[in-house]
Amino acid sequence: MKYVVAVAPRPHHRVVESRMGGELILFHLDTRRLHVLNGPAAAIWQELRGAATIGDLAARVGDRFLVPALDIRRDVEQTVEQLRADGLLAGDERNADGPSVTARRPRPSGPFRVDVPSTGSFAALDANIGIVCADVEIAAVIGGALDPLHVTAPATVVIEISVVDDGAWSVRVGDGAPVALGSPLAVALRVIGEVNNLAVASVPDDLVLHAGAVADGGRAVLLPGGSNHGKSTLTTALVADGFSYLTDEAAAIVDGLRVRPYPKSIALDPGSFPLFPALAPSDDLGGLARAVVGREWHIAPTLVGAVSGPAPVAAVICPQWRAGASTRVLPLGPTEALHLLLGDAFDFSVGGQRVFERLVELVRTVPVVKLSYGDTASAVAAVRGILDTDD
Repeated sequence: MKYVVAVAPRPHHRVVESRMGGELILFHLDTRRLHVLNGPAAAIWQELRGAATIGDLAARVGDRFLVPALDIRRDVEQTVEQLRADGLLAGDERNADGPSVTARRPRPSGPFRVDVPSTGSFAALDANIGIVCADVEIAAVIGGALDPLHVTAPATVVIEISVVDDGAWSVRVGDGAPVALGSPLAVALRVIGEVNNLAVASVPDDLVLHAGAVADGGRAVLLPGGSNHGKSTLTTALVADGFSYLTDEAAAIVDGLRVRPYPKSIALDPGSFPLFPALAPSDDLGGLARAVVGREWHIAPTLVGAVSGPAPVAAVICPQWRAGASTRVLPLGPTEALHLLLGDAFDFSVGGQRVFERLVELVRTVPVVKLSYGDTASAVAAVRGILDTDD
């Protein structure tokens, strides 16, 4: 026997929504699933908060479409059942404003330590990160990679590196649990990665995309994508060609769809090394430094070109590098672009509705394209062509 709810349920408090064209877009912050409603389904969703019963809900929707409630009651019940099956409803709870779930990205909650000497820190968005390490070689390698972020401000969060026993190390971020690592190389790479994590965590109310970002003429270009998509390679090529640098890892997008600078070192993987021989680290490096550059280069952006201040987004270009691929540009519609960029968005459970609306605004108002490429020169030309078209 099919279960029919007599009392109209409420939308789940972890579902955010926005209009895009004639469609209502829903996004569940916990499952990270996107749902698109149109026509009667969108009307049913919008009337849920004001309806007391399913009959009342059918009457409200019927008034919208000038249809008797009895004629659409069954359709309303089926839609409600589907919304429930999709996890979008709060069951029979009457209060949809329950407590929010903790964000999946870590969140610094203020100064973790107050006894750290004021010897400066590394500014990663809203986090000022101090590094405590007694090993001179490890400290030198990490400090070199993070040098573009160095400021004189005191640290608000500290990463401590210590020896556990012979051959083993420990990395502790803030008040978190220490993590045991087996080599200085693992320690150095872990700490550099943790700085990126802390940068993203420091702005939980902002939309942050896993993306490179450059600027030209005061206009920002976002280059979102996961590992091995070629975003850092294209970012480097664009900066070398005269664009200014914003970031190659985490693009924080604030009000006005402006990108905040996070001018960390550009991180290049071995596959990109042959493309930028002029940026190769010195052959004189030894020990830990040589081991690190064998895994990835950390290039100070000023060695490549200029660094940009905040800039509004003019285009979103999703790169996909493949060896030997021809350069192709594929424009995306807003809904397809939203699906794609949600996969590159860091968790925004804290910012919720406001951040989701910012992402929807981005795909509605800014051109979003896929760029397949196998040659950096043609990819740079394609990016310039996209910007020229947008003028």
